[in-house]
Amino acid sequence: MRQPPIPPTVALVGVHGHGRWHLNRIAALEQAGRLRLTAVADPRPPEPGTLPESAQNRAPIARYDSLDDLLAAGPPPDVTLIATPTPTHFALAEAALRAGSDVLLEKPPVTGLAELEALRKTAAETGRVVQVGFQSLGSAALPRLRVLLADGAIGEITGIGAAGAWCRPETYWRRAPWAGKRWLNGVPALDGALTNPFAHAIVTALAVLGKDAMAQVPDRISLELCHANRVEADDTSAVRIEVPDAPPILVAVSVCAPKPVEIDPWVRVQGTKGEAVFAYTAGRLTVTGKQTGNQTGELTGDQNASGVEELSETYPEADLLANLLDHRERPDEVPLMVPLEDTIGFTSVLQAVRDAPEPRAIPAEYVYVQDFAVGRATTVKGIVDLVQSCARDQKLFSEAGAPWAPVDH
Repeated sequence: MRQPPIPPTVALVGVHGHGRWHLNRIAALEQAGRLRLTAVADPRPPEPGTLPESAQNRAPIARYDSLDDLLAAGPPPDVTLIATPTPTHFALAEAALRAGSDVLLEKPPVTGLAELEALRKTAAETGRVVQVGFQSLGSAALPRLRVLLADGAIGEITGIGAAGAWCRPETYWRRAPWAGKRWLNGVPALDGALTNPFAHAIVTALAVLGKDAMAQVPDRISLELCHANRVEADDTSAVRIEVPDAPPILVAVSVCAPKPVEIDPWVRVQGTKGEAVFAYTAGRLTVTGKQTGNQTGELTGDQNASGVEELSETYPEADLLANLLDHRERPDEVPLMVPLEDTIGFTSVLQAVRDAPEPRAIPAEYVYVQDFAVGRATTVKGIVDLVQSCARDQKLFSEAGAPWAPVDH
């Protein structure tokens, strides 16, 4: 009788924070026979009950203090999943690739374009692959949206905007030594709103335009970085991204929203005949436009008395680890959902944030400290309405008339 194939081995580096989410996904794929979790690496022991329990015919999961210790202990894992602070990503991914392991690397992948190019070179030299953990880029909503746009569902595209406003309590800024830092011990930490919690807003807005926009350095990046909390990094920011031969992108975000009225992020495409909105955390795509005739991408939703059609669809979250496993098995048939080259545009914005002047403090008269169920949090007056109007109107904070906005970009 033919024996079933042996599942690839997987190691997880970083078992706390977002690493715990990855443990749940790994456990589900292991249950389905897709992989074997053989080791974890973290200087802090995993919390009790977070690692899958040993079962019959299953070897215990080895634990190491570092990836170096893990790699020195024996054959490298087939796949190394890295869910550690951003400043450590480059060195860990390099080590895993050179050991002969494919990599799933959490976002942001690296701290600048030089690191990104070096990591791409290492992957090519070693014949290994890197998948970047931008979940939104794996959503089937994006190719669906691009087809609709190409077929004129909303007319000619005039602009792309993205907005998000979350509430982050004071404890958020104490969650780790690098929390709220731009630099830590001479290394970029980049724990600001644009480059960490709302990194998906930037990369998803670029993805609407397609591979060319994702895989090139923008012509111009205009930033307005601010903070209301007593932190080094930005917590309330806007950026305009201009790429060749494409409409501009305006992203406005904040983690200083009052808890009851915070909004999940969305990317909006404005056209001459309608609009499309992708709420990427919920996987919801909504398109409103005039009738598109018999074109391939015509809307199939409800039509109102004015001849305007409305389509609303929800797509499941992509499993980037499963996609990486499929790519390993059938590289010619299954492309990676988020290869390194698709993050060049995003990393350009990240580097611009890294190299920009210090974020400007929002004056006290526009800032409130409020108590919510999640804890005490700093909020900015009117910020939820502001980030949404900036994204819709393609305006930076200063252009929208925010009295606290910097004007020296």
